Amino acid sequence: MFKKFFFFFLAVILAACTGTPAPASTPSAEQMDVEEQAVYAALLRNLYSASSYVIMVLTATGPVGVEDTASTLDHIVQNMHAVDLETADSFRVRNDAVYPVRPDMDLGSGYVLLSQGEMSQIFSQNRDGWQLFYEQNPDAPGITTLSRVGFNKSLDQALVYVGTISHWLAGAGTYILLKKVDGSWIVDQQVMTWIS
Repeated sequence: MFKKFFFFFLAVILAACTGTPAPASTPSAEQMDVEEQAVYAALLRNLYSASSYVIMVLTATGPVGVEDTASTLDHIVQNMHAVDLETADSFRVRNDAVYPVRPDMDLGSGYVLLSQGEMSQIFSQNRDGWQLFYEQNPDAPGITTLSRVGFNKSLDQALVYVGTISHWLAGAGTYILLKKVDGSWIVDQQVMTWIS
């Protein structure tokens, strides 16, 4: 009798030790802020590797702001493989409106933030706006717009939108899926949503 009880007790203990792991907890806002900066830095380095950037002061998920986020995200999820549902949901929630881009991020390169008013002022003068822009920002790859980054709960998958215009009728917008490998964010997949 004692042996049966002992083996039953041992089986229960072993089953408890080898059970399914607890689900990952939701990352804190601070954790997501740190990872968002790391994603931006990796993304900009991968796409442009420039010494400085001009980034729009407000986030967007496309050329018209955030109005088309839901339908565009549905298209993106259908055209990328292995996008975690948590990542897509996080992207949707974090881009429910436009948000200010932080002025104090560590992106590994310098950057300035540009408002819509400042951009209009550059391009409303009585001369070539792009020539003026590049005189003021000679190392920038153009004017870049970023979305907020969507993450899965384990913070090893990220989805972000980046759009850059670099001259009259020269620009593109792309959704990029990144994965974290050995502590570093690397680009996994890209889907372009507009080009001019």
